[in-house]
Amino acid sequence: HHHHKQVVPTRGNLDAMNVHPVEFLVGEYLHLAALTVVPAHAITFFLFILSMGVLTALNHTRLDVKIPFGIYESRWHDLHHRVPQSNYGQYTMLWDHLWGSYREDKEDDE
Repeated sequence: HHHHKQVVPTRGNLDAMNVHPVEFLVGEYLHLAALTVVPAHAITFFLFILSMGVLTALNHTRLDVKIPFGIYESRWHDLHHRVPQSNYGQYTMLWDHLWGSYREDKEDDE
């Protein structure tokens, strides 16, 4: 399965973009489609795209980055690369919690 051949991504955006071309295009165009549903100022849209790019890159660096109050932790998605049927979310684990695919990283507890 495309990017799961590299178990531990470390190259930031290079690994974040290491997906099937269809997945990449669909993911990128969903951001543009969101603008048709939720109109936003150009600067707001730019900041949204920039922050999503930064968070996605951080998910693929092995750095332990956290936004306080349980908003974001890079290790959440990092586990997805070791246990591919878990933690699909890039920016939030909301959907993984709802659909039962969220997993705690037991290695971090040691």
